[in-house]
Amino acid sequence: MKKPAFPTPTHHSTELAKGEGLKIPVFDMSLTDGKTKGRYQAEAEVLRNSMLELLFEPSELKSLVIVKPDPDDNSHDPLKNIDFGDDIPRRATFSSGKNVYFADKELSAKLLSIFATQPDHACRYGSLLVSSCTQGAQFLDSSEDNQTLKVKIVDSQSDNPKEKALAKKWQTGDCHGKISPALAEQLGAIHNRPFQFRMAWLKEWSRSDCQTPEISFLAKGTLLPNAQLTDNAGYDIILDRSSIKGVNKKQLADLIPCGVYEFPQAVLGNRGNAKTTEYENSWQFSIWYSEDAIQADIVPATKAEAQKLASLQNNRIQLAKYLVEQHDKKAAFRQTGDDTETQLNDLGDEQTKRHESRLISILRNDKLGQLLDFPKVVDFMQEQLAKKWKDLAIKGAIHHGSAMAQPCEDLLPGTIVAPHLRHGTEVIVTRYPIVSKDNIRRYTVNNKQKPELMQYKGCVFIRPDQAMQHHQCDFDGDQLVITPASRLPHIAKETLHANEENEYEAIEKRSKIDYTQATDEDGNRKYTKLRQIASAIAKNKIGWVATLIGRVQCSVPEVGQPEGLFNQRKQKLLGQLFDALQIEVDSPKSATRLEDHHPTLLETASKWSQQHPCYLFDFKDDLRLYKSVPLPTEDGTAISAIAKVAVNPAWEPTRLKSRHRDEFRYLFSPPSDLDERETWDFLL
Repeated sequence: MKKPAFPTPTHHSTELAKGEGLKIPVFDMSLTDGKTKGRYQAEAEVLRNSMLELLFEPSELKSLVIVKPDPDDNSHDPLKNIDFGDDIPRRATFSSGKNVYFADKELSAKLLSIFATQPDHACRYGSLLVSSCTQGAQFLDSSEDNQTLKVKIVDSQSDNPKEKALAKKWQTGDCHGKISPALAEQLGAIHNRPFQFRMAWLKEWSRSDCQTPEISFLAKGTLLPNAQLTDNAGYDIILDRSSIKGVNKKQLADLIPCGVYEFPQAVLGNRGNAKTTEYENSWQFSIWYSEDAIQADIVPATKAEAQKLASLQNNRIQLAKYLVEQHDKKAAFRQTGDDTETQLNDLGDEQTKRHESRLISILRNDKLGQLLDFPKVVDFMQEQLAKKWKDLAIKGAIHHGSAMAQPCEDLLPGTIVAPHLRHGTEVIVTRYPIVSKDNIRRYTVNNKQKPELMQYKGCVFIRPDQAMQHHQCDFDGDQLVITPASRLPHIAKETLHANEENEYEAIEKRSKIDYTQATDEDGNRKYTKLRQIASAIAKNKIGWVATLIGRVQCSVPEVGQPEGLFNQRKQKLLGQLFDALQIEVDSPKSATRLEDHHPTLLETASKWSQQHPCYLFDFKDDLRLYKSVPLPTEDGTAISAIAKVAVNPAWEPTRLKSRHRDEFRYLFSPPSDLDERETWDFLL
């Protein structure tokens, strides 16, 4: 039967759906109708509790469209001359990750006014406009209660010693401030937990009787409820100037001097309250340890989970229940995981996620198992089952704890305050993405040195210098991964203490190059349009370089190859890859790319990987993996021990079978419309 053509949606305007949020049409450049490049996706993208929704009236946002660049289009200006099909001229206005937001001239001008001093910030920090404030976002308007928002702005990162000392008095940090408990509660926060915030101020909200900033800005970071520093001093918020985004850094001190301000209007959002949660293990962690340590600390738990999976994989109802539980755990993790971590551990397109969500909904609600033999459901369960086996083989079954990082300058070096852990506990601390083993460190929980911090939950307090030195961590919502050493005793022995010297050379911090100032080989401006900057930022190589680091670190000498010479070359190559990863991680803030400093590195590292194969990376994306074949483990690498010892002995192909779809027609009433019936026949 001929596959029916699904109609292209005809309504392409952004709208505010009651109880849902902003529904924004999505134009996908990787789709084509055979004539023109790009088509609208069938479903709009829904933004819930975003600042964008509160900053503009729904009628102002009607022209907004999300454009998804074609990942295979490597041209310099891939978003030029898009035909949106409605004769409305649109221009790139801001971006968030791989989404580029286009709007008409009027809306674009309003949005870009927030980034007046440096337009490319619309691509660096556009995500602040559209990120979901899960606990809610509010428009605070003093005209309703005559209560302006009183904000004291300080600067912990200032070059001025007096300003820095003042910030210390108010206990702020890099992207970290304090908030009145009453205001925090109004935003859905809890009195004893910090939360990740979003803020917006527009200069048109200024009032002659209020001291207000003279320029629009966005802000992000964390706020800790503290009545002594806010209410008792007459302030609602102590805001560190490092939280302010959208303003040229060189002009920030002049445009928004430290001092006291009153905001007659503002938008504030709570992206998430701090809470301790579990992180799945990652190969990024495991690759730095010996086979003996992996065998002792990771394999036992993985073996037990593999045996459990084997026992239920042919029991449809129990397997469905298990898959729903695993999906819910991952969904909870996505809500608490910080943005950086998800770049490497939550890759996947939105369509795939939506498809998975629909099928999971069927499994969740099919209590009697009536559809568990349906072909599409069986295919989905087999896909998910293979993923679970693969995850076990690659990650293992261990989990790490985590908590929101908060600053405390005068802690003893090598110690942290963790209210959820027992005083004196030795812990392993890291943060994703892990660049090298130097990012994994041992600390001692010393809660008695700061008893006043024990009232706070869901967070961990760490010295800012060690947070940055060891974990490239600031305090805008980063989650620190924290695992008691007693759970991984052999791995702990192979982990450096926070006060020990680096095993690898420190990565050189390179000067950022603004996209607006970047030039080509002839000295001409490389990017002249905002859409070019948005496309360039979306095309970073973070995942590629991180995978190459994994491949090189896992590599072992060839037979007869001198081990000393091998390790020397390996160490040198890793050092270059560490530097390249740092460059790519900085890509939203700098036009520099790894090719500018390491033009042949990717080719060199790829050749090394071919000479010294690691089967985990060679086969982890193979569609046959754990459907018909297990992960090969004869490469001699330490990380292969997880699959070799714990997973493969328990695995066998699933025996799930499906029944013919015609047997399920009694469950679905056919539509009366003939065209719809043809589609119904195909889907069924």
